[in-house]
Amino acid sequence: MGNEYGNKKRTVKKPLNWWKWLFIALVAILLGSGAYLGVKLTTPPPADTSSEQLIKRDPTFAINLKKSQVNAVISYYLNHYLKDSKIKYEFDLDDQAILKGKFKLLGYPVPFSIYFDPYVKENGDVQLKARRMAIGSLSVPIKTVMNYIGNSYKFPKWVVLDSKQKTILLKLNQFKMKNGMQIKATRIDLPNDKIDLNVYIPQFNE
Repeated sequence: MGNEYGNKKRTVKKPLNWWKWLFIALVAILLGSGAYLGVKLTTPPPADTSSEQLIKRDPTFAINLKKSQVNAVISYYLNHYLKDSKIKYEFDLDDQAILKGKFKLLGYPVPFSIYFDPYVKENGDVQLKARRMAIGSLSVPIKTVMNYIGNSYKFPKWVVLDSKQKTILLKLNQFKMKNGMQIKATRIDLPNDKIDLNVYIPQFNE
């Protein structure tokens, strides 16, 4: 996984450590107030989805997170985002990114776990490439389960699933919080518990 991660150097931890906790607290507040729900959850998708969007300004600050911190935010977000959905799923970061859920086989729910390698793209988006799947003793292709997921599961507009390529693309450049703040990834190193992000706070003239 190492060669495809972003190569940007991390900022010094100590001066920016308080920004890390401020960001986590801000995300929790936004989630609790419902800022992530509804049509204002993300910016509208671009007319030409084949081109990559870019945040065309310098980051306001950088933060360095651990998997446990990111997992806490993801769990809180999914609990709210899926609260009215009949189909639930989980997404966790361990040594790999793991999507856990159920799909129906002959009318019966079958639990599965798909393990992804995450890669940071040049524009700060994150691509998840499926490597293996745990589904008990059954022999079901990953593409089949991902096709079911794409047709049945509820995902935000900035999450794009491609069952043929066995990938999930997190279009962070299209993700914008209600207050206009944006993020993009610079490095994801799960075995060493390092997730680096750049944070962009909107300017007054935006």
